[in-house]
Amino acid sequence: MLKKITLMALIVLFYFQSNAQKLRSFKLPETGQNTSYTSTHGEDADFLFNPISLTNNGDGTVTDNNTGLMWQKVDGGEMTFENAVTYCNNLVLGAYSDWRLPTAIELFSINNHGKINPAIDTTFFTKTLAEYWWTSQKRADDTTKIWAVNSGGGIGAHPKSETMSAGGTKKFHVRAVRDAISTTFNVSHFIDNGNGTITDNSTGLVWQKSKASNTMTWEQALSYADTFSLAGKSDWRLPNIKELQSLNNVNKHHPSFDVAYFTNVVSGNFWSSTTMYNTATKAWDINVDYGIVSYNDKTLSENVLLVRGGMDLTDLNFTEAIIPADSFSMGDHFGFVDPGHPSDETPIHSVKVDSFLIAKTETTNQQFLDFLNSSLLNGLITVQNNIVYRVGDTNILCYTNQYASYYSISYSGGVFSMADFRANHPVVGVMWFGDIAFCNWLSVQNGLQECYNLQTGDCDFNKNGYRLPTEAEWEWAGRGGNTNPYLNYATSNTIDITKANLPNSGDPYEVTDYPNTTPVGFYNGSLKQKTDYNWPGSASSYQTSNGANAYGLYDMQGNVWELINDWYGQNYYSLSPYDNPKGPTSGFIMPDGKPYRGMRGGNWYNGLVTNGVNDGHSRISNRNPSYYRGPQDPNHPWYHIGFRVARKYDGSTTGINDIHGNTSSEIQDFLIYPNPVNSCASIQFKLLNSKNISLNIYNSYGQLITNLADVKLESGLYKYQWNAGIYPNGIYFIKLSANNMEFIKKIVLIK
Repeated sequence: MLKKITLMALIVLFYFQSNAQKLRSFKLPETGQNTSYTSTHGEDADFLFNPISLTNNGDGTVTDNNTGLMWQKVDGGEMTFENAVTYCNNLVLGAYSDWRLPTAIELFSINNHGKINPAIDTTFFTKTLAEYWWTSQKRADDTTKIWAVNSGGGIGAHPKSETMSAGGTKKFHVRAVRDAISTTFNVSHFIDNGNGTITDNSTGLVWQKSKASNTMTWEQALSYADTFSLAGKSDWRLPNIKELQSLNNVNKHHPSFDVAYFTNVVSGNFWSSTTMYNTATKAWDINVDYGIVSYNDKTLSENVLLVRGGMDLTDLNFTEAIIPADSFSMGDHFGFVDPGHPSDETPIHSVKVDSFLIAKTETTNQQFLDFLNSSLLNGLITVQNNIVYRVGDTNILCYTNQYASYYSISYSGGVFSMADFRANHPVVGVMWFGDIAFCNWLSVQNGLQECYNLQTGDCDFNKNGYRLPTEAEWEWAGRGGNTNPYLNYATSNTIDITKANLPNSGDPYEVTDYPNTTPVGFYNGSLKQKTDYNWPGSASSYQTSNGANAYGLYDMQGNVWELINDWYGQNYYSLSPYDNPKGPTSGFIMPDGKPYRGMRGGNWYNGLVTNGVNDGHSRISNRNPSYYRGPQDPNHPWYHIGFRVARKYDGSTTGINDIHGNTSSEIQDFLIYPNPVNSCASIQFKLLNSKNISLNIYNSYGQLITNLADVKLESGLYKYQWNAGIYPNGIYFIKLSANNMEFIKKIVLIK
């Protein structure tokens, strides 16, 4: 069958120092099975996610780029279990001395079930005479039996005495590993989602809580999965053997799965989607008495427990606008003098801004919630007195609902959750260091480079990841390109309460407790219905006007203040450079003796009344230091302050990390640009010889969405165009097939 490509969206590290230990979920590599053994959809070969990716470090070590684990290239040979422990403890290899025996899930993860005897990639791991490799773990009810992976691709617990050095007849070898990442997590292994599904925090996979009511053959199991729907999702599948084995707990038996979560998994064998290599009649399975992985005839009836590919990231798909490069006259063109901080909008001065991308809406509570739970899972943040900090840091990231009811994100029971109805409202109660930590995390989620040093706050503007806009970028984007004439507000010279969330504007969210935010993009010109939004006001409908500016940006006036990257400098305009100014090197000192970052755009809470309308301080040139937060200070910290993200734009380069690609001297220069893409992507490759090629695009659900080419080509340089703009935001895969070779690259679409 046609090879499908599926993204397993897993939580990954958003920041680490050099030489520090990376922390992230255990990203299971695919099994390596590419051969199709049935016409029934759903077998292992129909999906490709986390393709096997290994790097020979040239020093006797191999790094698994999915898990981050570093392995011994040539195993240490046959020896007893006790000697294997000692061997690893004393090993010095590749300038490292922190080697150890792997756990069962770690050692099983480097199996390649597209091979056999050994079921491992001998391009990277030197083939030896090993029949088994020791793990560090003992069977729960018999410490004389050690879990070991066999060269055929299975795993089970074996007596220590079976190896030759202990008087046995079999060859048990040792392969050491070291912790390039930690596989110890700071939350419980599983979460019951309350909807018939279980989330595995260690791998990010989501599982069916209850096994199928009937046993079935392997083919029946594939068909069952293909039509199954649960918790509003229909992308369930039969797990591959690595996914299935990841549920096994070597500290349990009869059953070896956790019955506190998988309540009706009691005994028996469970099918995987993985076929025994070159044996079409047999498939891998697991027996949950102890967790032994073996294989059985596909016509037998076994249990079925389905899985889907991890955490949904739909809420992370920011819609962006490309802001064209240009120069403009920055500052107040209307002679307004702010009584709170006079003369900081003058002199009017010329600045040039390079092209960049900026989110069309402000960052939401749901988006920030996903970041917090990801960071919590990886042990990167801590909650103290209802305030969130990075571990080992004193800079506040954000406040929680338990600190004050103004904030919509709650922390309880070791997890962050929504405390109210404002999931799609702009997040408030987030400090500047929380903004930049989110930016780094979002960059990693999309395969981009991190811009910020989270200790110093320094931003590398040469990186392609997310960051806060500079003050000049924000004002240029906010003006929507209008320079003839320059406008006082984002869309006109007067303020319109039906275009923006302003103080006392009469919108249906003003009747509830603070904050009186509205959903992002709410003011789009449509008639809003209470039945769609369930707002707290009594009005059954509310007519909005289109508040988007000429670049399609919403809430550039009102709703919440938006923190920017620059320090606030009251007199900076008299010193500002022309070329892409990035603000002063330090901030203007406020009455409390501290410098603060700037913020732009106005807010729902307070402002100045002009022509009978409170404008929420939303003049497009208005500058505010984040020190001035309103007359209730310090009792309402940051409940009207949020942010939106931006990033550099360069249509001629590619910045996305490759997912998978075979090395070949016959196909060269396989490039995709721009990447991320906003509308149209160019795909380029060079053939050194004549080949039959196929060029296909897949979405993250493994669905083939378009075929760009299926043709025989002579040697030469070729370029194809993909009109990505007609598809929704997300992660896609481009597969170039040429004869028996396969090249796969990831592309991110953000419109």
